[in-house]
Amino acid sequence: MNKFYLAISIICFVAINDAAKVSKGAQNIILTGRATFSGGSTTPIEPDGKLTVELQDTSLADAPAKVIARATSKVTKFPVVFGMKYSSNQITPGHTYSLQANIRNKKNELLYTNDVSILVTPLSIDRRKPIEVPVILVKKTKPTSKKSQWPELVGKKGNEAVQIIKKETGNILILNNM
Repeated sequence: MNKFYLAISIICFVAINDAAKVSKGAQNIILTGRATFSGGSTTPIEPDGKLTVELQDTSLADAPAKVIARATSKVTKFPVVFGMKYSSNQITPGHTYSLQANIRNKKNELLYTNDVSILVTPLSIDRRKPIEVPVILVKKTKPTSKKSQWPELVGKKGNEAVQIIKKETGNILILNNM
């Protein structure tokens, strides 16, 4: 009888121990990197620019990539540092993972993107090293002017002044009659 209880106790201990290992198996992982542009850090980015970097499962060739994690941040100049957190449970062994980076403006126009595949091994011990993601210019936009005074418009007729402002800022000026 004692052997029976001993056997049951050992089975319960092993089962509880294995269950604890499974729940502890999931790890939160932080992937860091920086988006770079070959034009250097002096290249201006629109003040309303937003960087989005996604860790994607790109294993299936004929299917859209599955987004595992996403990081977004405001950008002003290069390089742009990013970090994203994901769980080891989201990673399937044998699958292919890559990073996709985009910078868009407030109008959701694509300004910069990476044009080469950045393969990532999400569960690697080297994951502590920041990943370099080079981006290329897709669309150059005219930065909006922060100008609030126009002394050169003194003496100009209304339509002429409006045309000068439109030319310099690309904005449409609406005047309200009060």
